Amino acid sequence: DINKGDKNGNTPLLISCACEKKYESIITFLVEKGADTNKANKYGESPLTVIDIKKDEKIAKLLIENGANMNKRYKNGDTPLTISCKNGYEDIIKYLIEKGVDINKENKDGDPPV
Repeated sequence: DINKGDKNGNTPLLISCACEKKYESIITFLVEKGADTNKANKYGESPLTVIDIKKDEKIAKLLIENGANMNKRYKNGDTPLTISCKNGYEDIIKYLIEKGVDINKENKDGDPPV
């Protein structure tokens, strides 16, 4: 089962996304074989929330194109959109908006993305 997690709920896709050195070919393979892009571990981390959305932009887009929840909060309470807005990642902001991200989704402190 490609979505079976370890004792903490970490799936092969989540582990691959969390690694410092990411192998895009492995992540792509797992997604193509049906890995759940939203399956979270017991800490609430999912593949999209453990990557660096700017550094790993291509992987982020692959996950989103395959159903990853763009509105899920990272451990620090921010969403991909709030992270992108805080850091001025204009290309990612535009992409997220085009894909239908909730532009009003607040972070855990109640702050809007912009």
